[in-house]
Amino acid sequence: MIKVFEHFDLAIVGHIKSVLEADGIQTYLKNQYTSGVLGEIPFVEAVPELWVVEDGDVARANALIRGLQLTDEMAGPEWQCQNCGSTVDGVYGRCWNCEQARPQESPA
Repeated sequence: MIKVFEHFDLAIVGHIKSVLEADGIQTYLKNQYTSGVLGEIPFVEAVPELWVVEDGDVARANALIRGLQLTDEMAGPEWQCQNCGSTVDGVYGRCWNCEQARPQESPA
């Protein structure tokens, strides 16, 4: 098994997992349920990770991931943590400083 992707947002990792599996690539999702132990372990050890089971599928998986262009399109605007006041980059769903979840946007 080889790790091909990681992201703090489990929804993004889940999306990549779905794309790879739809193309016939068997995957394993690590740290799917670790959000409940944040604070007990360092947050960097709880980052959801996507692994490819068959080594021969890694190149194809990486090509599919690159093709999704996951950079700025998935990032929203910077946001202000309501708990500690830190400014957080829009790609993150939790505050880097205190792990407070990003506030839900209200419909316009």
